[in-house]
Amino acid sequence: MRALLVALVLWLGLLVYLAAARRVADGMIGFEGRRARQRDVERFSGNRVQATNFTHSDALQKMRANRAADVRDGFRWAWNAYRKYAFGADEINPLTKEPMTTRNGWGATLIDALDTIYIMGLTEEFNEAREKVKHINFDRNDGEPSKVFETNIRYIGGLISAYELSGDRMFLKQATSLADIMLEAFDTSTGIPWQMWDVQTGAGSSEAGPSTYNNLAEIGTYQLEFFRLSQHTHDPSYHKAAQRVYDVILDNNTPKKGNVYSVPGLYPIFLDIKTGKFLSGKPNLGGGSDSFYEYLIKTWALSGFKLQRNLDMWRESLEGIRKYIISRGSDKGLYMGIGDDDGLDSISDTFTCFFPGTLALASRLLNDSDTLDLAHDLLLSSYNTFARMPTNIGPEDFGFLPDGDDDRDLTLEQRQEIKKYGFYLDRPYYLMRPEVIESIFYFYRITGDEKYADWIWNIWQGIKANCAVDGGFAGLRDVRIGREGGLVGKQESFVFSETFKYLYLAFAEPNVISLDDYVFSTEGHPFKRSILFNGTF
Repeated sequence: MRALLVALVLWLGLLVYLAAARRVADGMIGFEGRRARQRDVERFSGNRVQATNFTHSDALQKMRANRAADVRDGFRWAWNAYRKYAFGADEINPLTKEPMTTRNGWGATLIDALDTIYIMGLTEEFNEAREKVKHINFDRNDGEPSKVFETNIRYIGGLISAYELSGDRMFLKQATSLADIMLEAFDTSTGIPWQMWDVQTGAGSSEAGPSTYNNLAEIGTYQLEFFRLSQHTHDPSYHKAAQRVYDVILDNNTPKKGNVYSVPGLYPIFLDIKTGKFLSGKPNLGGGSDSFYEYLIKTWALSGFKLQRNLDMWRESLEGIRKYIISRGSDKGLYMGIGDDDGLDSISDTFTCFFPGTLALASRLLNDSDTLDLAHDLLLSSYNTFARMPTNIGPEDFGFLPDGDDDRDLTLEQRQEIKKYGFYLDRPYYLMRPEVIESIFYFYRITGDEKYADWIWNIWQGIKANCAVDGGFAGLRDVRIGREGGLVGKQESFVFSETFKYLYLAFAEPNVISLDDYVFSTEGHPFKRSILFNGTF
């Protein structure tokens, strides 16, 4: 009897250890109260993402190589200006060539660009950057609070990707060091992170408005990086913190017609981190919301299709998006607006243009051809915001007229632009954002159709003609006018991590960072799909 009791105590102790320290159910239990079925995991694992029908003629391969080299030369042009005038700074002003501190002075461009440099085979530049990264101290900053979301996607994501590509554990050590600091921002009454975090004082705050405000994207864009960091460190605390966000918003918000949250899976933008309740902001796929939805499907894929709740949330959200966010315009194109069961606002921004690519990826992961057709229609309208401009470059914000609606509420200029372009420009500037290029890249890799590579080449020609300056690539004040309309002295780190990466990969050999082997973060950092997850870290 005594031996039986001892064995029972040991067995219970083992169970407690496994439950608390190793086995993490967070996110693995779906809406129906069950884990992913093994047969479903095996089925999804067998679905190819990339096409196998790429054309391999000598002439086409030569053209691809020349185009890839041209993009790489453009990258090096910008990188060399950064090296010369602002090396180690967050950004360079491409017009004045002055270093800029915008992300706490840790070197956002330096770290965000690491994996692009590695993928392009720029060994000297990579080794030089590595030495600089090795000496960064994340315990100190420029005296301003860190935006936790941006710190994650640019710094932590960039370091993890650099580690996975190069195998250099210094990058993982730095990623873990910074993540441990940022994890403190999740120490709130609900577990939803502060929007801003001061690494020196340990104080949380909000960027604007009441101090406990945050937005959907900035609470729901940790899941990919934190999941992978838990895998590399064998520490579940990162993954648990990120998945806790889902727990809170699902537990504290019930969709009900007439409420701010009225459609299942279509989440308002703003919430209070003290209560976990949504406050305001009509659902959309643009800035403030975009990457929340992106990470539902991508983190599921990175987990080897084990995070069932992510998939269930994605499917629920997609149903609402189809019904209330997507609308056909007067030009018969399919657009993404701002909407719920209370109606649609037909305004959009370039951030939404990530969605066709993510939707196409999801269609391949789930082997859903109908979703791919929808993604293609959305891609056409996204690309047209660029292709219909004389510069081949699209605006920051644009509006459309829903098919069948009258235009009495539009200005004369808006009506004229809709007649000319199919949409009107709300904010006509371009800041080298990558989302349209990103989605076209996905379609090129998924279909093997060279026309998509040609689309990207056309955009690259527009960027070179209108944005190239001595200090790199500047923003454009008005895409209808071009360089003559004025330039913007801004070159964010995502130009190196996303814009140039997707441009380059559209012309590199298709097996370079294959979509069957990698999942891209919202900042364009590729994470390996081959690192297996069985429920333990």
